[in-house]
Amino acid sequence: MKIGINCFPTVGGSGIAATQLAFELAKKGHDIHLVSYDTPFLLRSIRHPNITLDLVDVLSYPLFRDIGAPYTILAASKLVNLSKKWNLDILNVHYAIPTGVSAYLAKQVTDTPVAITAHGSDIHILGIDPSYNPIVSHVLQNVDGISTVSKYMKNEIIDKFARNKNVEVIYNPIDTERYKKIEGQICDFRMKYETNFAHVSNFRPVKDTPFIVEAFAEVVKQKPNIGLILVGDGPERKKCEDLANNLGIASRVIFQGVRSYITPIYNCATALLSASKNESFGLTLAEAMACETPAIAPRIGGVPEVIDHEKNGFIYKLGDKESLVSYMIQLLEDRDLKDSMGEEGRKKVVGNFKGDIIADQYVNWYNKILE
Repeated sequence: MKIGINCFPTVGGSGIAATQLAFELAKKGHDIHLVSYDTPFLLRSIRHPNITLDLVDVLSYPLFRDIGAPYTILAASKLVNLSKKWNLDILNVHYAIPTGVSAYLAKQVTDTPVAITAHGSDIHILGIDPSYNPIVSHVLQNVDGISTVSKYMKNEIIDKFARNKNVEVIYNPIDTERYKKIEGQICDFRMKYETNFAHVSNFRPVKDTPFIVEAFAEVVKQKPNIGLILVGDGPERKKCEDLANNLGIASRVIFQGVRSYITPIYNCATALLSASKNESFGLTLAEAMACETPAIAPRIGGVPEVIDHEKNGFIYKLGDKESLVSYMIQLLEDRDLKDSMGEEGRKKVVGNFKGDIIADQYVNWYNKILE
């Protein structure tokens, strides 16, 4: 098939999932045109000959100085040109805003079928905002197919936008060869402690990283010889740095910033910690589990579809710091539990989220749309 995949180039979330999908489809022989306004993060370190990167031309013009270039139209024009030039079979747009609208416009010109994959905040935050809702609702109700990354998200879409549409649930693809257990020396930075916990996020308020720092400080009171590795960057990083200083644990908290390869981090961790207030799937949870590292996360959104409580990780009530601390200590004190949960986590990811399996599910979905 000749498939156009549009995504954001950002670190994490929909951009990583869409680019990983492009790789998995390319490995199966499909011709992929990956469309974005910059090189997608994952594509900066690995490439495939069946993937062509097509950048949207973002033009500057004095009239648009204060409002920015009309990206929706620019992306639509790019999709039109690609569809005509390469006779694409289908356009699969990841994240409904704004390029879901772009693809819908492109279809009016080329009649190329459009499939939108919704990832989370495009539905339950931006999508329901009155500034976007009328157009987003119209597009979702009139495109050829809608998929999303969890059963939780399917219910959100049906409830808020498309009661009469069939919504396909296809989980995010995980590269189980990239994310796996590593034996021997694994970390490429100096660690003060042999035992560590990890957290990976964009440090936005919804991820509530300060909550992780506070919980870690409580664990240190009982288990002093441990560290916390924080990966990523964002608006609350400085807040976390100040908090670690105020709690007297700054020497135990390692800020790693944005990294293109975090398998070593997962392998360094007793568990991956999350405090997210909303999670459509939990991409980092599944990545850690693929590395045989248990995950601990709140019972929100699609998390229960990734973590099986007390089998491959722990799920706690959102905001319940006491439970999070208890689960962290439990894994510190019971190595056999940590190892068995890790093995079960790997099995869950390989059986349910492995990249080639997810790619086949997408192809089946595309074919249903094209019938």
